[in-house]
This record gives sequence, structure tokens and C-alpha cells, in this order.
Amino acid sequence: MIADKNGLFHFGSLIRCSVERYDRGEREWKGSGGGMLDRFVATPFGSEVARNCASRFLVNLPRATKLVVMFGMGSHQNYVRETRTLLSAVRGKTMREINAVAYEDDLITVVHVEHFASQGDLIPQWLGEGKYRDHPRSQFGRLARASVNRAIDRFA
Repeated sequence: MIADKNGLFHFGSLIRCSVERYDRGEREWKGSGGGMLDRFVATPFGSEVARNCASRFLVNLPRATKLVVMFGMGSHQNYVRETRTLLSAVRGKTMREINAVAYEDDLITVVHVEHFASQGDLIPQWLGEGKYRDHPRSQFGRLARASVNRAIDRFA
């Protein structure tokens, strides 16, 4: 589904795949790892870039758009919190929290999922597969699935 450019679903991530931030402590540019969104938007430049991106791509959505699946969660859901705050600001309405990975306004539901390019065991942990069936991170996968089903019921 990700590769189908004419498909019903389209995918992307906000300030993750194409942006780097300068880590002053380690004196290096980073394009992944903890704090990508929250540390990036903490700078005036990063805040401007994130607002411009979210305003352009997540404010005037087609009327048929009811569900936005957002790649990225953060190791402690900081990516979810920061994106929710950003979307509330640019959409001009509070995004109500549904659970640790999802929020909504009157028009859309946003559900965060583990980024498909995550390194290590994050995807199997999130999916709760095999030896990770009871992994603490698998709760977020279950919450994401429940939130998608809730959105389908909500907008049916």
C-alpha cells in the first residue's frame, strides 16, 4: 500500500524522514533518534518549518479524509504529544486525546503507528508478535488498531 501512488491511502511522516537537527551536546547533526520533533520545534527555525509543513499538508484536507495515520511515536510518546500540540495550533481547534497514540477533532482522527523503517525490534514489539506478544510496547499497537476501528465506526 505504501508503494501504490494511485492507492486510496497515502503515507508520510512529519519532521522525521527529511530533517536533521543539530545536537549541541554531541556536536553533530541527527536525522533520527529521540526527540526529533520536540527538540526540533523547540528552536525558532524548527517551529517555523513544522508549522509550515503541518499548515500546508494537514489543515485543508479533502472532505473525504477522516483518518490520518501518522508514522512515528517517540520512545515515550513525545512525538505523539508534540504533533497533537502542533496540529491543534495549525488547525485552530483542540485535538482531543483518545488514548496514548490517537487524538481527534470534529473532522479527523489521527493515529500514530510505529514508523515502518524503525530500527531493531521496535516493529515486532509494537505488533506484539512472537516473543514480543506481551511486550510493553505492544500496548501501543493494540491502541492504534482500536483507534482505527473507532474512527471507522465514528465516520461510517
